[in-house]
Amino acid sequence: MKLTLLLPGLSWLDAHDGAEVCRGLALPALSMLLGRGHMLRQAPTLTALYQQSLGLHGSCVATSYAVAAGLPAGHWLLADPVHVRIDRDRALLADVGVMRIAQDEADALTASLNQHFAEDGLRFHALQPGRWLLQLSDAAGAVFTPLADAVGENVNEHLPAGRNGLHWSKLLNEMQMLLYIHAVNDERELRGELSVNSVWLWGEGEPALEPANVPRPDLLLADDELLRQQAAAVGVPTDSAPYDVAGLLEQIGSPANISHTLLVQDSLLAAAQYRDAWGWREQLQRMENDWFAPLLQALRQGQLSSLRLASHGPAGIDVSISRKDLWKFWQRSQSPAALY
Repeated sequence: MKLTLLLPGLSWLDAHDGAEVCRGLALPALSMLLGRGHMLRQAPTLTALYQQSLGLHGSCVATSYAVAAGLPAGHWLLADPVHVRIDRDRALLADVGVMRIAQDEADALTASLNQHFAEDGLRFHALQPGRWLLQLSDAAGAVFTPLADAVGENVNEHLPAGRNGLHWSKLLNEMQMLLYIHAVNDERELRGELSVNSVWLWGEGEPALEPANVPRPDLLLADDELLRQQAAAVGVPTDSAPYDVAGLLEQIGSPANISHTLLVQDSLLAAAQYRDAWGWREQLQRMENDWFAPLLQALRQGQLSSLRLASHGPAGIDVSISRKDLWKFWQRSQSPAALY
């Protein structure tokens, strides 16, 4: 059984601080896997890490959401509600994962946006409290950064680009001004909640798939709704991510036709995105006990034939370890701090 374990957030996203953030962590199992495996250094975005593992290309998902919702054919963008916070000389983006938005709030905010931008041929649809669609009268003609790649990052480095990038940046600024003064956000701030002071535009176009000969896993285990939808669209069965390694081995041990499982374990992601160093260290230490040590044992005992660990970001890694690699005693363990 081959297991590919995607670990978004395993590599600290500010690589220049990574060694310091890792200092003093006791991670013997992870260090052995890093030292005995065959390592490639890579720096994919989070979206690329996910999609490359499923043999996908591009982040064009807005049309898929529109079709699933029974909306008419046309040009679509995702316009997800977000919170932008000014921090010194940059603007940082937070997504719905750290906000509680009610459907009536989403409806009120999109109704105001629709009234304001009707003459521009734009119409917002609040499919869910945290997932909005924007219907366009024509193709946007711009390049947009997927939301997952912008969370926790400087918004100014991910503004719309391309032929009509400046036009969309101006429209985005208008949207922010309207939302900033909206009564819904006044009420949210009185309750001590983050305001929905912007939207994030992304996901335009038709989904593009890699050629059929790109190898795909036999099973995806993940909690990410969008990723599971994309996997299902290319015929990869999906299930929720297991709580621990024992649950994983139980899930993948029974079907005889499963030889390669792709597991997304994203418990480090939020702390990495929002630069919560202490929370990240605590979670990484828990993963050493709950995941890395049991996976190392499963590899030793032959319950896994090979294991691949992959992470995203400037210090991203791609490590492949087979059972026989564990016998290479002359290859020393490598602490995560050494990756930086």
